[in-house]
Amino acid sequence: MTNEELQKFNEKRKIFQLCFITDDLERTLKSWVEDLKVGPWKIITFDNNNGWENYHVYGKEVTEPFKVLIACSWFGDIEIEIIQPVSGPLIFQEYLDRHGPGFHHFKEQVKDEDFEKTLEEYKNRGIPVSQGGKYYHDLHAFLDSESKSDFILEIGNGSKDINPNMQYKIYP
Repeated sequence: MTNEELQKFNEKRKIFQLCFITDDLERTLKSWVEDLKVGPWKIITFDNNNGWENYHVYGKEVTEPFKVLIACSWFGDIEIEIIQPVSGPLIFQEYLDRHGPGFHHFKEQVKDEDFEKTLEEYKNRGIPVSQGGKYYHDLHAFLDSESKSDFILEIGNGSKDINPNMQYKIYP
């Protein structure tokens, strides 16, 4: 791609979310609220019992129990997500073990009708899916981009809907 083509291509893209991994969600949220003035946070417990479809890690369907705590807040028009892995075979704990707490991924918003095509384009560039699935209206995939870019890229439709039956709490 020429510089002009690259610039034109990126004008159409949208970063929807920045995500950080932590080993202590309460400590992390306290700092974001008190020190950075970011919040309030919606905290949701995601596990294998609350509506995931086709959830897979490295191409294998996840059938064993898993659990993560996810906190989300808005910073302008970008969602900030903080994930604390609790248990199970998801990619978050391995990343935390390798790097410690900190930046994990950004999420590029992709329309549902472009989702599979976008995955294929990344796969053709040597960046396959490491984890993905669908939760309620949220279609997403984490791409194995770390060896090429030192971080993980997530693509997804950017759905703001959560299952209306999902229990959550607000911090603070």
